[in-house]
Amino acid sequence: MKPRHIPCSPVPAFIRCQFLIALQLLLLTVALFAGSFSAQAQDADSSDRLYKHSKVEVEEALQALKAYATNRLPVLDGFVNANATTLAKLENPHYQLRIEVESQGSNQTLVSVIAKITAWSMEDDPSRSQYVVVPSNGRLEQDILDRLSVYLEKAALPQPASAATAESPAAPEPTLSPAGGSPSTAGAAAASHSPPPETSHVQPSGAVSRHNPTDPAALASEISAMQAQRKASESNQRKLQQQISELQANASSQKFVSNLAVIKAPQTPVFQQDDDTSKVLFRADPEDEFEIIAIKDIWFHVRLENGGDGWIRGSQLQPPKEVDDTEDAAIAVNFTTPNEEIKPFAGDWAPLKGKPALFVFAQPTRTIPVAILGQTQFQFVKHVFTLGYREAAHTQQSMAGVVVVFLGDKGGVAAATLTDIHRWRDGTITDKVFLERCSFDPPEAFRDASSPTSVRKTSVSR
Repeated sequence: MKPRHIPCSPVPAFIRCQFLIALQLLLLTVALFAGSFSAQAQDADSSDRLYKHSKVEVEEALQALKAYATNRLPVLDGFVNANATTLAKLENPHYQLRIEVESQGSNQTLVSVIAKITAWSMEDDPSRSQYVVVPSNGRLEQDILDRLSVYLEKAALPQPASAATAESPAAPEPTLSPAGGSPSTAGAAAASHSPPPETSHVQPSGAVSRHNPTDPAALASEISAMQAQRKASESNQRKLQQQISELQANASSQKFVSNLAVIKAPQTPVFQQDDDTSKVLFRADPEDEFEIIAIKDIWFHVRLENGGDGWIRGSQLQPPKEVDDTEDAAIAVNFTTPNEEIKPFAGDWAPLKGKPALFVFAQPTRTIPVAILGQTQFQFVKHVFTLGYREAAHTQQSMAGVVVVFLGDKGGVAAATLTDIHRWRDGTITDKVFLERCSFDPPEAFRDASSPTSVRKTSVSR
């Protein structure tokens, strides 16, 4: 008995078509989801970047780029995640980069960057106005990572090889004869039965080509390739020289300007003329700096950021001593500050006892002669007091004073309240009165040899 054959009903064409369309849509959805997930993961890690350089090279590059300095932002828009209403209340923005450098091997280093942006929040109730932290949108982090990449790439550029080196033929390798003769004998025997030697040249792509010098076409091609390589090398040299010139010009334009006018009071008017009745161009904030063009009686003629000029009353400016000059910079080179932290003052000095203070730990960068060590530490203390006061103005953490702890052989601890530092900076009290109100332990560790000052001893728990 033959088995019955039951034919299968064919799948209609339109059903197959719809099935294929649905399958394609499903694959497209998966691809879009994967791409979105990849982009989100990339954004999440946008503040981290891996460099094929050693940790020492990366840290030196960051120092050269001054990546650890506190800088002022011209505007907040475009740098932070905040709505227009919030931005309208924020003034005097500053930022500082927190950078972590982690070695991933001998020639790999991971750099992580977080930008801390602070600004003064003007509230309807002035008593509620304060400095606040504004979340960064990642632009500052990406900028320093890009600048670091460019700096490291330029530092790693190889020097162009000379034409003589590129054109030198490869030396023939010695070959032993089957009879065990000397390499030179075997080589000479092989050369007597071999065709004319080939010469080798390095192509612009890096490959080595070999040709017979008796072949005119190959020789002409090699000459053309070498000429193209030389033109490319000359073009790269011109570009590098132009970049060097631009960097030098930029460094020259950003050199330290000693004749700076630094704003002392908030909402300081900048006038169009040296007259109180003239037009007010804008109002400056504390710590704003302007280059001084000229001084006329009680008025300072200053250069503005837009290239224009204006006039400011001298009474609205900080005394010249408050601006870090070349001498202060030279003093700062003698010490490094490996650690800073804000913590309660545990010493016995009454003005700061139990109050939070900024502790700055200083370590000498070189061997300082004992004869001038005390005077050098004394000058560095005044420098740190000024920097600490400025840092206190741009942090949300409560601070009552600044404490400098020296970790060198001679050691020593110096302390001052922010109130006294402010009065000293404003010129309300003299250097002598200010230093008498400071605390030094032991006093001889800060003795200024040029003009000995009576200092007060304090006990500080480190």
